[in-house]
Amino acid sequence: MEIIAILLIAAAVILAEQILFRRLVLRQLTYTVRFSTSEAMEGDTFEIVEEIVNDKRLPVPWVKTELSTSRWLEFAGSTAARGSDTRFVPSVFSLRPHQKCTRTRQVTALKRGYFKLESVSLVATDLLGLVSVSRALQINEYVRILPSPSELHEGELSQEELYGELTARRFICDDPFLISGAREYTGREPMDRIHWNSTARTGQLMVFNNDYTTVNRAAVMINMQKTPIGDPRPIVVGDTETYIKAAAFIFGMLAEHGADTDFYTNGSGGVHCKGGSSPEDYMKLLRELSDIENECSIDFRDFIEQMELSGLYFRDRTDIFIITSYIDGDIREFAEIMRRRGKNVIFWCNDDSIDDRRVIRVGRVSRFYYMNEG
Repeated sequence: MEIIAILLIAAAVILAEQILFRRLVLRQLTYTVRFSTSEAMEGDTFEIVEEIVNDKRLPVPWVKTELSTSRWLEFAGSTAARGSDTRFVPSVFSLRPHQKCTRTRQVTALKRGYFKLESVSLVATDLLGLVSVSRALQINEYVRILPSPSELHEGELSQEELYGELTARRFICDDPFLISGAREYTGREPMDRIHWNSTARTGQLMVFNNDYTTVNRAAVMINMQKTPIGDPRPIVVGDTETYIKAAAFIFGMLAEHGADTDFYTNGSGGVHCKGGSSPEDYMKLLRELSDIENECSIDFRDFIEQMELSGLYFRDRTDIFIITSYIDGDIREFAEIMRRRGKNVIFWCNDDSIDDRRVIRVGRVSRFYYMNEG
């Protein structure tokens, strides 16, 4: 009889424990997750911080969280589902009453893009593992991964060819902050412009010589159309990433030269991003690149015509970079029109079979081409 009584008491305790945990284990249990940064470069490593709080007297002996995110965010100890773009990131916690637990994990960005954490599933069990209670939580955490530039060096490109013999737009007056040396005093300069060191060295009055400054304005275009024939079909995913890295490299090169840069593409919806020459403008252009999808919404020829009708036809641009998978008659005609208008046109193309005397290689990089005057 005593054994039966003990068994009945044990069964009653287990049943009460199951009922208690089933009703209360996820109550007053809060979970938050955040990235350590909202923006990073492709290939960078940053952190994701998980925080779970048990704000009740009942302990939570075992609770598992599982985040669903992109496979292009690599977490230590996580695996991506085969053939899927989803990666599942599990974590296991054990919480005493009124305890908070924080866990930090390293994340490596494998690809550019805009990635969100939208939901997480929580699964908790009781002390004996007989009760399993789950809940799905909605979260809104994101990180933007900017594209890394192609591994090219500016020295591989000929600056004389990239910035060809064009009519220079310069300011009428010289730049008072740009000193290029000293020259003889003509009698028209104010006394505060006298270069006393040069005057003492030469024995005659010398003044500061100020140089003129110019404003370089460039346009970078990505043609998302795979071939010039048929419906506008997007380029393959691998080429999309290659073109975006090439554009990032060109943006960086132009930013180092202080060029005012615009960005155009015939991708989804057509993009025109008005840039500038400041570091913030450079980051703005990279953000535009990070959002590009592998889509083509309009034929490249029609895209050019729409730009002309809307007034966005590079009237104030001095250099035009076209990133494309092909160079056909329409593109060559557009480039020749631009050259006749005094603009320098440079192609970045991965078609090494180009055989046209009007399109020749630039420098030592086979993917860069520009229009020949002949």
